[in-house]
Amino acid sequence: MKSKRRFRRKSLGILLSQDKFNKPMKLKYFFILSLLSASTMAKAQKDSLKNIEQVNILIKKKLLERKADRMIFNVEASIASQGMDGSETLANVPMIKVDENLGSISITGKSSVNVMINGRMLNLSGQALLNYLRSIRSENIAKIEVITTPPAKYEAQGNSGLINIILKKNPNLGFSGNISSNLIQRTYSGFSDNGMLNYQTEKFSSSLKLVYYDSAKRSDENYSIIGATQNYSNSVRRDMWNELTPSISMSYKMNKNSEAGFEYIYAHQKSGMDIINRTRNISPAGLEENLLTNTFHREKEPTHTISAYYDLKLDSLGKKLSILGNFYKNNSDTEVNFATQKLSDNTLQNVKTLSLVAPQIFSAQADLELPFSFGNIETGIKFNQFKNNSDLKYFSFTDNGYISDENRANLFRYKEENYAAYFSYAKNFGEHWETKAGLRYENTSAESYTPSTGFGNSYRYGQWFPSAYISYKKDKNIFSLAYSRRINRPGMGSLNPFRWYSNPYSYSSGNPLLTPSYITNLELGYTFNNKLTTSLYYMRLKNAFGQVSSQNGLSQISTYLNYYNNNSFGLTISYTDTFFKFWESTVAVNASRQRSEIFGVDAQSQKGTSLSYSINNTVTLNKTKTFAFFLNYEQSLPSRNVNYYYHNFSDLSSGLKVSLMEKQLQINATVTNIFAQRFRGDIYFTDSVHHINNYWDGRSFRLSVNYTFGGQKKKIQKKAIKFEEKERV
Repeated sequence: MKSKRRFRRKSLGILLSQDKFNKPMKLKYFFILSLLSASTMAKAQKDSLKNIEQVNILIKKKLLERKADRMIFNVEASIASQGMDGSETLANVPMIKVDENLGSISITGKSSVNVMINGRMLNLSGQALLNYLRSIRSENIAKIEVITTPPAKYEAQGNSGLINIILKKNPNLGFSGNISSNLIQRTYSGFSDNGMLNYQTEKFSSSLKLVYYDSAKRSDENYSIIGATQNYSNSVRRDMWNELTPSISMSYKMNKNSEAGFEYIYAHQKSGMDIINRTRNISPAGLEENLLTNTFHREKEPTHTISAYYDLKLDSLGKKLSILGNFYKNNSDTEVNFATQKLSDNTLQNVKTLSLVAPQIFSAQADLELPFSFGNIETGIKFNQFKNNSDLKYFSFTDNGYISDENRANLFRYKEENYAAYFSYAKNFGEHWETKAGLRYENTSAESYTPSTGFGNSYRYGQWFPSAYISYKKDKNIFSLAYSRRINRPGMGSLNPFRWYSNPYSYSSGNPLLTPSYITNLELGYTFNNKLTTSLYYMRLKNAFGQVSSQNGLSQISTYLNYYNNNSFGLTISYTDTFFKFWESTVAVNASRQRSEIFGVDAQSQKGTSLSYSINNTVTLNKTKTFAFFLNYEQSLPSRNVNYYYHNFSDLSSGLKVSLMEKQLQINATVTNIFAQRFRGDIYFTDSVHHINNYWDGRSFRLSVNYTFGGQKKKIQKKAIKFEEKERV
């Protein structure tokens, strides 16, 4: 066919050169020749594009990448992360730990982290965060960014680092979506279901999502205080969660330069606890008292989150203005009934507490991205406001029914406003050097008031939060240096003097006099061949706060205090590689040394060390890589920090993954914490030692089935919405 076309073009060219054709004829044949040439060139260009597309498909992304201010884990390049949910995918990222027992996510060597989706803070914690991540499929995740020293663009709030999950752009026009179902077997059975339905056109995009979760687990907690008074407490608890969360998001491209959208999430959450507590108390005189408490705890927590945005491209070079507004409202309505039997005189006290906690958040921000030939500039402003009203009513049961006890009732009002502005500048020098520096200023005013006591507290402060990054890349070697300063403001629960009673004698409460703590991070990193990553880090935590318990007769009281400074020096090493094209393995080690200064409480500060490691292995069992087996193990050796001593803890997990129907149907079976390890620790004070020995039903079997539907026709961008403040609720 090609030779015939070449012959035809050549013949027409010869004919046109001959004089026997008049001018109209020559023009006619010249027009035909032009059409044939254009058609041939178009086909050649099309074939070339096809070849380019094929080359792009064949080039495999690097599993790990190192930037000046973050490490990037490319999910598509990871065998271990295929066919997983979001929480399981995070567990495969080097130096990230997902703890099912504690319901937490952390970066090794860091005290705590926040999780973002496309730069939007999730502001969820514990089980709620894990449930949300389980509704995300690894096939929809492009990459995961691990930011151990966050730059100026992000909120300065938080102890250490950020995890940013970047989702793929929805590739479907028309309708698409997925449905999944999970069975969770612990001591009790549970399940979760979620579904998503998307509809998109060239300009309009919408998504409807529904998550339902119903589960329970058994906890066995032991807390002992050994001092002049000895107190031994054992609680066997059944924790229950029930959640129905529908959400809808829409966006519309008004033209090629502007887009607007909104998102609404309604979470109807119910939780409960049935607790049997046995407490044995021995006074300094040797008198023994035993308490038996049965607790019925039920909570309803409807929440509303509304977000809206507007994006405007200022030119074709990438300059962009983004405006975002968020509103959050939650009414937590809790009823707790407990009956405490005092065995020495066989008396029974029945108590009911009714509480309402109503936090509310509003935030607005504007961000400007300005790429220039001399570097990239990012700048922006932000305002956010926190409000929290809480009301606790305490009732004692008498012959006349429940009587309100005003001395134990509590009202609390809290208001906080934050104003922030930031500026950052990034520039690459040649192909080897990458730099970035930023400065953020935050001004905070807060006031709290307790009507029952007439006590109020207010403060105002402004702080600068600098950050700087530099990296050097040469061949397979990448060196990086990062610095940042951050703040950790107390959450509403730790500020609220609200008393949560566990029996008529014992309670926990917040402290409205808490002040923020400040964190300084310094990190020197090295990456080789995008497989070996090492980091030497230093973290200074100043004016840190935490929960402190004390014993006074039969009363055990827990509250929050600013009581220590902490210096940590550490080294993390991780190596990730694929062997024989079917076995992916990640080995990670973290070693650190801490030095603490304790003030305000009667405790002895300690110098401590810690050492932990993990080994994750995934092996594909067939050539098409649709059947895989994984085996993961991690261990934390005994360690000391501040006035705590943590005992050895290990975790072994394993499972199988199956992909069918060209990966549209995925089935996973996982067993976690096979050895059913307990969490044990000791807390040392000058006059007493506290012992912890807890089991949180970590051993579980999980069976998940996920089905994806909808054709892939064309990629459509979807805006990610930021809302950082909800985390402090």
